[in-house]
Amino acid sequence: MGVKKSVYFAPDVGKDYEYRNDSSMISSAEWLVSFDDFDKSWIPTTAITNGAVANTPAPWQAAIIDTGATLAVDTTATHGTGVLIFDSDGATEGVAVYGQKSIQLTAGKRFWMEMRFKTEVADDSDVQFGLTAVTATTNPEDLWTTTATDLIAFGVLDGDATVTMLSDKSNSGTAAILGDRDLVSAIWHTLGIYYDGTKLFGYVDGRLALTWTGAAATIPTGVALAPFFGFRNGSAATTEGHIDYIRWALER
Repeated sequence: MGVKKSVYFAPDVGKDYEYRNDSSMISSAEWLVSFDDFDKSWIPTTAITNGAVANTPAPWQAAIIDTGATLAVDTTATHGTGVLIFDSDGATEGVAVYGQKSIQLTAGKRFWMEMRFKTEVADDSDVQFGLTAVTATTNPEDLWTTTATDLIAFGVLDGDATVTMLSDKSNSGTAAILGDRDLVSAIWHTLGIYYDGTKLFGYVDGRLALTWTGAAATIPTGVALAPFFGFRNGSAATTEGHIDYIRWALER
């Protein structure tokens, strides 16, 4: 097959998953792209049970895990080994994984990030993903709270099934903003973060659910950030979370 131009998503403005519009499907001179289906390199079934460990495969740099929490491949998932399972034997415990600080948002340049996941109890767990400045901690939630100097985090927080976004730059202390969509327990959802070069948005299953209403100065442009994803139990001690894939695209 001969391809004269970079492979792009077809224009879909105004339709589901519109944030993918005219962005590349593969890395090119115009876009830097990453897609991890948690296949192959994650196949060893021995659960990760401690901090920054050698068996966290590239491009992920480390796993941060509370006591009693584990991260492993879910071999019972519908399509086999392409799903990670987050588990814990105690309340308010969880797992977070982050990569290298390789992403920098730039005014006028687009970025989107997407995660497909499900959680057993949507209003009794934290499920978050996005970009963060934190790269070493013993508390998973530090990656998606204002403990991080700079971050964009999107997902649900313990106590509420409504999607929530936090964007913070230089510890500005910005409050989290609620969207207009509730997630359903034990159902696969796809969340999307979109930065159009000026504004920030959150999507649920391809549809706009949140527009960031904080000041533009709270969006962490011009700083190196690491992609991350994480899960933490609420009050229930046996809640599980599953993540099918993580993908992101950054316009050069």
